[in-house]
Amino acid sequence: MLRIYLVRHGQTPWNQVGRIQGHSDTPLDEYGLRQAQQAARWLAERIQQPVAVYSSDLQRAYHTAEIIAQALNVPLSAEPALRERYWGLWEGLTPEEVQQRFPEHHFTYLYDPLLGTPPEAEPMTAFWERVRQWGRQLLEKHPHGEVVVVGHGGSLRILLCEVLAGDIQTYRRIRLDNTGISIVERNAERLYVSLMNYTDHLQDPSVDGF
Repeated sequence: MLRIYLVRHGQTPWNQVGRIQGHSDTPLDEYGLRQAQQAARWLAERIQQPVAVYSSDLQRAYHTAEIIAQALNVPLSAEPALRERYWGLWEGLTPEEVQQRFPEHHFTYLYDPLLGTPPEAEPMTAFWERVRQWGRQLLEKHPHGEVVVVGHGGSLRILLCEVLAGDIQTYRRIRLDNTGISIVERNAERLYVSLMNYTDHLQDPSVDGF
């Protein structure tokens, strides 16, 4: 059996205020570092056959993954294909600022996220395809064992949609919190999601932070 643990990165200062991050290379904040350590401890207590950890190369994900890989004592690979969508001129803005500065683009995006591409942003179809292709390569490379994938809300939701045979509307209905853990499993018959957005590890009182 193959078991894939999907972990969203820890909290950043921009997460706290709701700024769109995309390819902006924002670091984890102090609480995000604590979340990463809590996730790493939970994973280390449950994973029996760790094979590898893969991560987006953006530092908020990669730093989260470094802590996990160290706890599991497995190699860590940086994967640009796991990056969040590039949001163009919307990066660094809050949703309220987007509405004020780009009202027409914002309206179009809300009602047609596939065609309503923000100015200078990566088209949703291109974003979906790059993550989808990476997911297929992962399945070919690892027929069994346990793998951890650390990414972003967008890239991990695409991987989950691919397993669930979902579309853009499914994508918009999946919530992934910072260091929320989801599990995808593959047996002899099929792929399936066995856990989504688990966050109880964040209640671990033994982790005091950094």
